[in-house]
Amino acid sequence: MTVLTATLDRPFGHPEQAADYGLVDANAQMAITALSQWALVESSLDSLFERTMRVVVDVLQVAYSGIWRVLSDRQSLRRVVTLPATAGAENLEITVASEPLVQDLLAAESQLLTANKPLVSGIHNFPLPLPPNSQSGLILGIVGRDQLLGCLEIHHDQPRDFSPEDVYFLQAVTNVLASAIERKRSEALIATQSRVLRSIATGQKLDAIFHQLCELLEQDLPGAYCSILVLDRAEKCLRAGAAPSLPAEFARGVDGLLIGECAGSCGTAAYRGEPVFAADIANNPLWAPFRDFALGHGIRACWSSPFFSADGEVLGTFALSHRFACHPTPYHLEAIATAANLASIAAESCRRAQALQMANQQLEQKVQERTSELSSTLVRLRQTQSQLIQAEKMSSLGQMVAGIAHEINNPTAFISGNLHHAETYFQDLVEVLQAYQAEYPHPSPTVIQCLESVDLEFLMGDLPKVLGSLHSGCNRIANIVTGLRNFSRLDESSMKAVDLHEGLENTFMILNHRLMGPGQDPLLRVVKQYGNLPLVSCYANQLNQVFMNLLSNAIDALYERRLNSPEDYIPSLRVETEMAANDRVRILIHDNGSGIDPGVQERIFDPFYTTKPVGQGTGLGLSISYQIVQEQHNGRLYCHSTPTDGTTFTVEIPIAPVVAKLHP
Repeated sequence: MTVLTATLDRPFGHPEQAADYGLVDANAQMAITALSQWALVESSLDSLFERTMRVVVDVLQVAYSGIWRVLSDRQSLRRVVTLPATAGAENLEITVASEPLVQDLLAAESQLLTANKPLVSGIHNFPLPLPPNSQSGLILGIVGRDQLLGCLEIHHDQPRDFSPEDVYFLQAVTNVLASAIERKRSEALIATQSRVLRSIATGQKLDAIFHQLCELLEQDLPGAYCSILVLDRAEKCLRAGAAPSLPAEFARGVDGLLIGECAGSCGTAAYRGEPVFAADIANNPLWAPFRDFALGHGIRACWSSPFFSADGEVLGTFALSHRFACHPTPYHLEAIATAANLASIAAESCRRAQALQMANQQLEQKVQERTSELSSTLVRLRQTQSQLIQAEKMSSLGQMVAGIAHEINNPTAFISGNLHHAETYFQDLVEVLQAYQAEYPHPSPTVIQCLESVDLEFLMGDLPKVLGSLHSGCNRIANIVTGLRNFSRLDESSMKAVDLHEGLENTFMILNHRLMGPGQDPLLRVVKQYGNLPLVSCYANQLNQVFMNLLSNAIDALYERRLNSPEDYIPSLRVETEMAANDRVRILIHDNGSGIDPGVQERIFDPFYTTKPVGQGTGLGLSISYQIVQEQHNGRLYCHSTPTDGTTFTVEIPIAPVVAKLHP
């Protein structure tokens, strides 16, 4: 038996056994040493494979070299690198189904898998596609600790007997590659964990994290389909999470998969809460309802594991699928467990982030609602305070008016009651004086001097006029007191039918000092156009307060414009009353002042908003007037203003109460 034949029968060796092979050639020894060093520092397996091919071709002086990887399903080989590089040569896949000899290749028990002798008849049994002009070649397995990881092939364009030293060299090369592949697989899992955890820590979206996880694992598991389904607890089904390489039609078909027994690998795993491994869907009972659908899309094996929340709740499933029937290896189990743990961490982190975000939103919403409530309460409090202040003012005014009326009525009644007697007594004295003048036509010098000093004739003519003026003054005082009492209407706190014109006139009477200048000359023109209004059911004292606020503001506007207008400007105040409809009356108060800016008109009824200088306005008058008209009387108060025509405030109130509100 030759050394080469003995080598063919040698069983698989471990990578650590590279030193068992005696490499006599110094170049070969140096090449293996350099290759081992490259394997330790090279981060990319593809780069290491390319270096290895160059070393093999240079040391053995062969025409061709290539490396094949065993795919995840362990039923297929994929060529990953060739030297020289050939278009279309890389990524070529061959399977047991298409090439039966590959089965023997994958099941071989010797590290030297096959050798084609320099005979034309022997080359036909070569299990891998032959490169052009191949006359001789070898295939050696890249063997890991417990399984075949790939194979290395070399070819020469001339018949050649490969020596045992050539085989020893190639075995050392494959041992270096096997160590590198297994180390890179372990490092790849660690790198995958690091990258996914970093994505989780940076707050990336859950679907992006799932997609990244599947892509990273597929890079390390060539030929496998990675997918993630997320549990929809409300619908008791699984929804699509990520499936970057799974056939699109199949991925859409499993979106919405109901969980339960006999629901495929994923649906059953989510239902049971434990991993489910279907090595061959064609005869697995769990896939009976979906067998034709899966096989029709080229899915023959599916291994699925659920992932959980911190409290043990199933959140979804991670699955590895293959095109051929196969069983999971220990590395597959480790990868699936790692993926399930990462998916669990990502989903739980996302759930907690969403819960935190929702809690923050709810807290912000509650804060906003509470702030809004407090703001509304503050506004109502300020409005109530202003109403109480105004009500107190009106109450104080009413009490003052009542006191003044009481105090003035007594002396006025005394004066008015005694004026009649004074006139009678005066008339009697005049008659007595005339009788004396008739009886004594020639008075003494003393009497004559006295008559001249008092101007008796003027006194007798003017005294009746004085008494008449006293009568008029008493009547005026009585009318003023009556007007004040009618304006305040302290004794009328309930709604009753009143004449609105009387309230307007009483308001004008109180504001008379602002309408008249020295000598009772009018400061502005007042036009009253009263219509025929019925009695209106209302809170009279409140409406009088509205009239007072609106008329006072109109007079202020007229004063302000008069200061900045030419001498021919005539300030005018017009008050109109009319029927707005069969059940409503309208009061219009118009002034030809400077008008109100459009931006300001939107806020004039806001509490405490005023355009007057500090100390001249509280910002309460129009706000209270608005509440009285709108809320207390179910009416309308609105404003129309232009710079050229001035301002018109319109009050509309129903004749009879619609929905009478309680008087505050």
